[in-house]
Amino acid sequence: MTDELNRSVPRPTHEAFWPADLFTQGIGWVILARFRSGGARVEAGIFLIDVFCLGAKLAVYEDCDAADYRHRIRDHYQSRFPLVPTEPGCARKLVEQAVQYSKGLGFSSHANYKKAARVFGGVRAEQCPQQFTFGHEGKPFYRRGPRETETQAQRIVWQLEQSCGPGNYDYLAMLGETDDINRALNE
Repeated sequence: MTDELNRSVPRPTHEAFWPADLFTQGIGWVILARFRSGGARVEAGIFLIDVFCLGAKLAVYEDCDAADYRHRIRDHYQSRFPLVPTEPGCARKLVEQAVQYSKGLGFSSHANYKKAARVFGGVRAEQCPQQFTFGHEGKPFYRRGPRETETQAQRIVWQLEQSCGPGNYDYLAMLGETDDINRALNE
């Protein structure tokens, strides 16, 4: 009887997580997982999304067994970042719209974005009723990340100047090379 009950309850095909404070912080991890082989295998797309400016700053695709996904990906990110469950369609919509927003500013997504987006199969973004507004206080806002060099930061600000025009974007970029900045922040 138990086997019959277990078969009658459909297993989820996807699950997704994102930061509850993404639009306050401006950047955060979005995870969308697609379950295969009756839930034994998982394809996961892990996206570092900048909703203020740069879209998909990092994208990773993983194909692993379910236990590995739970431990190494889902539990790892949830223990280090305040992620909450969301509808997979909303996660897809958010990621795709963030990518389109940054593309409109002249920025490309991370090189692995298309590969990581494989997990979107079977998830319909148009089913998400949420509306997302990108940028900060009505305009793009770039904050230099800890792995971006001073040269990269200068190129990003230059691109914003070209695409938005003077005064139509904001930025915060500590000057200096990455090692110097990290050293100064840790002192």
